[in-house]
Amino acid sequence: MVAVRDFIVDAGLDEHYAARFVEQGVDTVDDLRYERDLDALLEDVGVRDDDAATFREALKRALAGEKKRAPSGDDLAEAVKASMASSRARQGLDGDGAGGSGRVTGGAVRMGGAKVEDYAPKLTLDDAVTEDVNARLGVATAKEIEDILAAHRDKDFLRLLKLREVPIDSLGKVEWSGHEAVKTNEIAMRCKLLSLRLDKSRNAHAKAPAAQRAVKNVLDLLSHKDTRKEYLTLAVRRKVEELRAEGKIQGGGHVSFTGVHYGSGAAATRAAEENYVSKDMLNEMPTYDETIHLDMSDENARAAFATRGAEPKKSSAPKVDVSSIRAKLASKTKKPRFM
Repeated sequence: MVAVRDFIVDAGLDEHYAARFVEQGVDTVDDLRYERDLDALLEDVGVRDDDAATFREALKRALAGEKKRAPSGDDLAEAVKASMASSRARQGLDGDGAGGSGRVTGGAVRMGGAKVEDYAPKLTLDDAVTEDVNARLGVATAKEIEDILAAHRDKDFLRLLKLREVPIDSLGKVEWSGHEAVKTNEIAMRCKLLSLRLDKSRNAHAKAPAAQRAVKNVLDLLSHKDTRKEYLTLAVRRKVEELRAEGKIQGGGHVSFTGVHYGSGAAATRAAEENYVSKDMLNEMPTYDETIHLDMSDENARAAFATRGAEPKKSSAPKVDVSSIRAKLASKTKKPRFM
């Protein structure tokens, strides 16, 4: 069987696609033979349109060039099993549908009294899988580590995890449905694989531990619905500013999680944001870890880091829509209809 990395290189495509195919559970060209939705797989991997056409032609030649033989019952069973396992791995399910539990591995149920670490989906990899991933992916390079730290410093989490840009149209409307940033399992898997490449047991770079902390912090922030909305809103505002600088979006307007709002819509959206009260406000929320970028060789920075945990957390009372409360109280004073 031809390894997917060798196939990519022989086809004249960029070698970085190989690691992404491995992430999707495709190790060999034979795994692609039984792939039901090749277009969706190429989209998940991030193959460009021109490269996708080259890939399909090369795959067609590779499969046609192999010696044709009548598959046995064992071959078909193994092929179906491998295809199901690959599909379920991309969907974030554990088990193969027959003996597995079929549950989603990630996204712990939020409950009263939960801790920050509970926000991150619980994904585990056994030693054999971890060793195989390490051997295939290799360690993160110095440039990648610097890029990770720079993206975390800029709070640009889409760039840090190499996700698609903000899905904004020509009218300034944003539709996050279907985007990787709102898929908890996708975020968890990307962070897990990236963390493996930064682990100090494999990566000797001096800044690798800091980059690994940054990835863990991003996982926490994007796994909680309130902080995820906060940082995706920041990404929308950053993208809108770019489009305004290019002259593709004109005029003012309030920018929110869903895009640019004008006139009365802008006022209503701003008021809704100001009066928003999280349903999870009583539980501890993950916070942006700015200590990752402190220079620990500086004595003042070390002192600030040491005393940071002892400082009392400042909390402000949530803004409440008083008018709606008054309306509810007024409605309770009315007599029942049957009287």
